[in-house]
Amino acid sequence: MTSIPPTRTTTRGGNPAATTGAPGVRALGWFVLRQHRTTAWIALALFVAFAGSLVWLHGAMSDFIDTHQLLAACDDVECAGPSGKVADFRSSYGDYLHYSGLLLEFLPALLAAFVAGPMVARELESGTYKVAWSQSVSPMRWFAAKLALPAVVVLAGVSVLAALYTWCWRVVGDREGGDVLLPGQPWHQSFNALGPAPVVLALAGVAIGALVGLLVKRTLRAVIVALLATGAVAAVTAAVRQYLVTPVTTMSADMPGLLGNRTWWFERGMVGPGGGHIVEPDCGVGVSPAQCLVDRGASGWYVDSHPYTHLWPMQWVQAGGVTVLAVLLAAGALWWMRRTHS
Repeated sequence: MTSIPPTRTTTRGGNPAATTGAPGVRALGWFVLRQHRTTAWIALALFVAFAGSLVWLHGAMSDFIDTHQLLAACDDVECAGPSGKVADFRSSYGDYLHYSGLLLEFLPALLAAFVAGPMVARELESGTYKVAWSQSVSPMRWFAAKLALPAVVVLAGVSVLAALYTWCWRVVGDREGGDVLLPGQPWHQSFNALGPAPVVLALAGVAIGALVGLLVKRTLRAVIVALLATGAVAAVTAAVRQYLVTPVTTMSADMPGLLGNRTWWFERGMVGPGGGHIVEPDCGVGVSPAQCLVDRGASGWYVDSHPYTHLWPMQWVQAGGVTVLAVLLAAGALWWMRRTHS
């Protein structure tokens, strides 16, 4: 294990002063980076490749749409033509955009696993942390450096990738009829890859990894627990997302159909006799919607939905909640470190 370089100070005349015992913050940061320099180089290469591919994809999709005037034939429900060019567009660019979004959504889990296993748990499991602690580095400063470096890298790198992906997605998702060109990319299905969502989830992943690594202290187990914990956070955010902003309730006398990709409808049913909602009533085989209303004594139908205009308010509400969670997890990790190793 590489030793931590001592910190040197200089006198007023510029001559070296006595070497101090404890390394500074910059020295600790470089030490942690040198420990994981191979991973850092690989991550940098992947970052450059991913960012470059998103820049290319934005230009390619924009040129194809404008050249063939695809959006002129698309409304919020379907693309009437030219069908051959729509199919070409989907086959050429649909998978690129889809898998780019999936990669951004999985980044928090990958970061949590890396921080929990190789960065924290492996050193505790092997005992190599004692080398750092024996060189005038306190346990708290060692752990703060372990936590701060990936947090800074994530804040910078994932912010760039999220901005590029959002810029790319807007070629289709931000235009009327655009998400019909790529039906698998409506805003509510791409939510965790857009805007601030992947950034704050990645920061939460770093905090989860740090806490899990301290608690588990076994590399493989820490990786598994961190992956499960990050998945649980993503599942909870998905479950509560519809409540982040007050939904729009649309009433109708006839049974409503689908509202198009730009509207996220998540609940449909009848308005009961007392004004309560009967969610997706089972009317039985062969019973018409009108007869079902009569049988239930209902006065009409309703749909609870979020229009496209709710995307960014919901993004920032979720970002605020996940940021609070990340801060609490990081504080919990620091508290546990102080409690067990100070």
